Amino acid sequence: MNWLHHFTEDLTWSFQQAEHTLSQFVPPFDQQALLYLDRFNVLKHQISTNYICFLLPFWMQESTGLSRENARRMAAANLYGMMYFHLQDEVMDEVDNRSAERLPLANLIYTEFISGYSRLFPPSSPFWSYYKRYLNEWALAVTTENERDIVLDSPILMGHKAAPVKLASTGALLLSGHSARIPETEHAVDQVLSILQMLDDWEDWNKDLQEGSYNSLLAYIRADLKLPDHHRLTPEDVMDALYVHGVLTRYAEYAQTIGQELSSIIELAPDLYEFYIFLLDNLTQGASSIERERCLLEQGGLQYWLSKNISL
Repeated sequence: MNWLHHFTEDLTWSFQQAEHTLSQFVPPFDQQALLYLDRFNVLKHQISTNYICFLLPFWMQESTGLSRENARRMAAANLYGMMYFHLQDEVMDEVDNRSAERLPLANLIYTEFISGYSRLFPPSSPFWSYYKRYLNEWALAVTTENERDIVLDSPILMGHKAAPVKLASTGALLLSGHSARIPETEHAVDQVLSILQMLDDWEDWNKDLQEGSYNSLLAYIRADLKLPDHHRLTPEDVMDALYVHGVLTRYAEYAQTIGQELSSIIELAPDLYEFYIFLLDNLTQGASSIERERCLLEQGGLQYWLSKNISL
């Protein structure tokens, strides 16, 4: 995991900078913001889903010549952006009616997000056109995902739920005079974000099933088993799909096809490619683990019990 460990010092700086900034909020929002930031601190917690949000500026450094100072500034800005968009998602998905608490905090954090990038890009910069486009991609993705089966129809749209992450790679390319490479980098980041969403959905399928949220694994199961639209998935349906029909293996193979063009980005962002491999390995290992359990279950109850209770 060199894509993470090489940048520990930089991440430490970025999180400390964010802590200092958020601590200046008026009470009680200062403590609320600091507690929320702590949830995403990969230096304290192993949270695979958030790495790309603040590591992408550092992954772009070597090939673009982006200065360490500017990479750190972008990472801090992306921290605020990540917090803001997570709060927005929570408000849209909420079942506990806490909008009155979340929205004021989100707006304070959003101000820091925009301020961070405003220090790097003047109002006339093309950066802000990209910002508007990514914000539109995010808005469409989070509001229309339940209207069609995007995992099969247009899997890249899954990545648009985190489209503002691309501000870091696009910003790095603009600052370094490599704007011609923005389209291919956008596409690569979208692919990685889509696979990241698929991994998240594998980990969160039970929660999403209970809340009625869109989940790409659940949508894939419905399509793979050719279930009618009126059929309401149950936890038993999902477990049957995973442990009897081996759907997760095909889901992991499908994720690999989504990222099959990513090898073209190795020269520009090798750490981004290594992160993609990390995500794919996690999904593949989950599928392999289920396949092993399936084989043991097929061999009989005693063999399964022995595998769970006896360590060689």
